[in-house]
Amino acid sequence: MITITDLGMLSRALYLPIDIRLKRLLMERRDQLDGDIADIARFIIVQPVDSLDALDAALGFSILQNQTDGRRFGDPEFTPSWEWIADHDHCFELVFIFDDSGFAHVVLVENVAEIHPDLLRLCTAYATKQV
Repeated sequence: MITITDLGMLSRALYLPIDIRLKRLLMERRDQLDGDIADIARFIIVQPVDSLDALDAALGFSILQNQTDGRRFGDPEFTPSWEWIADHDHCFELVFIFDDSGFAHVVLVENVAEIHPDLLRLCTAYATKQV
């Protein structure tokens, strides 16, 4: 798992051995957020070796559970807690904003078979395809 909380960490992440399309998406988001992200967003990149427990610990909440009513993915009345989710083919992008400050938790999930199957099912079920 790669956690990015400021511009320096984002710059270092661009030198890591991750998919070039993921690097492009990070650069695009950096530019859209106009530079330093420390007070605006935190990015978490989920990689194949990452467990759901590790993701929950990094975020401080479970993306498989609605943060208001506690329902979990798989419950027929489950609704996700994110603001939006996008399918970029190579990855899914989930954005969570829980308060009026507008601070965003941005989760990037690589779209590869080795990712936890429940996480891939969740993303596939709800994501909107991006052009």
